Amino acid sequence: MIISFSRQFIFLKTQKTGSTSVEIALSALCSPDDVLTPIAPHEEQIRQQNGRAAQNFLIPRDFRPWWASASEILGLKRLSSGTSYYNHMSATELRARMDPALFDSFKKVTIVRNPWDREVSLFYWHTRASQAPQDFGKFVRRRLSNPERKTFKLYSIDGRIVATHILRYETLAKDYDRFVRSLGIADPVPLGNAKGAFRPNGARNYRDMYDDATREIVRQRYRREIDTFGYSF
Repeated sequence: MIISFSRQFIFLKTQKTGSTSVEIALSALCSPDDVLTPIAPHEEQIRQQNGRAAQNFLIPRDFRPWWASASEILGLKRLSSGTSYYNHMSATELRARMDPALFDSFKKVTIVRNPWDREVSLFYWHTRASQAPQDFGKFVRRRLSNPERKTFKLYSIDGRIVATHILRYETLAKDYDRFVRSLGIADPVPLGNAKGAFRPNGARNYRDMYDDATREIVRQRYRREIDTFGYSF
């Protein structure tokens, strides 16, 4: 997640959408006073090559929840401690943890992806360390208490989308370029590929992974995103 006071934008980071690559590229545009939340160590190494690393991610005391002081005394480092901005922080929480007038006035950018394609990518990410074959159908059917937490709910507040700029994974390079130019940057930092590919070549067509039942589960689970952005199977 990024709060750029110098460029007046916020990057709301969704999951499995190419977001880390965009985050690293946008970090290069930031100043020493901007907020850059920590990412994985090997990704930080890439970001540092562009001149930035995680910085200023402690929430100012005036914007911390009332219980954060107890967390600090106890030395808690979890995201739930209320003392730090973090990677996949939602718009709802972020607005409560910074000056809301600045949140409202800044450009807010996020990334969306076809949910059926994203689910396959998420499956291979979660099972990347497994030596045994994994069941995609079982993965889709897993019980989720808050399935939109890192998708629709991340860039909306009370069901209303607050992101002012939506980048699509399917046209990410073009959309990223357009957004950066809207900031007045004539020569955008090119996108890399921070995560790499965990999906086998034989699974490149996400449609081959589904049956009618799992296809419908994803449709119902991410209906708001599908309807809003016109995604189809």
